[in-house]
Amino acid sequence: MGKYRIPTDLPKEDYLTAVHYALRYPLWKAEIETSADTARAIRYDTDKVQTSNDFDPVQSTAIRREEIGRKIKLVDDVIAQTASGLDAFLRFGVCYGLTFWQLQGKGIPCSKNTYYTIRKRFYYELSQRI
Repeated sequence: MGKYRIPTDLPKEDYLTAVHYALRYPLWKAEIETSADTARAIRYDTDKVQTSNDFDPVQSTAIRREEIGRKIKLVDDVIAQTASGLDAFLRFGVCYGLTFWQLQGKGIPCSKNTYYTIRKRFYYELSQRI
């Protein structure tokens, strides 16, 4: 647990939930991009063709994509609300796990204390909305 410093104004469990929720962002983006094929053809090279009226793969994929879309939008909205002009840098930091020093190499236009204050506020706001 050495990588994350728990803020004093946020319970440890809420903070860790927000951290891990934000770290799922790249996985959700990848799933949205790769889950476009919703209809699968029947395979006739198997012994049995199983049909069922209960399961609809198109509907279940659409529901899953909607859930993921809401989660992505939530993270994007909280980033836009908390980061004033630092949206891309905050997204790299909280969603992709980059440290301040890695962001400084990418040209972040603020000090370390300012970035960590914004990041702390992001985790607080996200924990309140989850």
